[in-house]
Amino acid sequence: MNYSNITNIPFSGRMAFIAVLLISFSFIGQANANEFTAKEKAAISEHYDILAEHQAESDQALESKLQAEFDEQVLDSEQEFMELTCATHGLDFDSEFEVCYE
Repeated sequence: MNYSNITNIPFSGRMAFIAVLLISFSFIGQANANEFTAKEKAAISEHYDILAEHQAESDQALESKLQAEFDEQVLDSEQEFMELTCATHGLDFDSEFEVCYE
């Protein structure tokens, strides 16, 4: 077997050293991140308050929509129940007055 066709990959010590420096600086930069100033903290707090307000409004709107749909379904079910009950007894159902009649 002839191994003379194997390609050598050149290794550069300088490139490796630069890569190590870049990686270490990225970790050092993360470790030395400054805390937020009082003004920045106030702005963040204000944004969280706005988000909470919008979420509460969205929750209230969804709750109102679901309650309206539920109320409509209850009314429909009540009317259907009364129609079936009246029909079982051989009566007709008046939806305006919600009574059974002959």
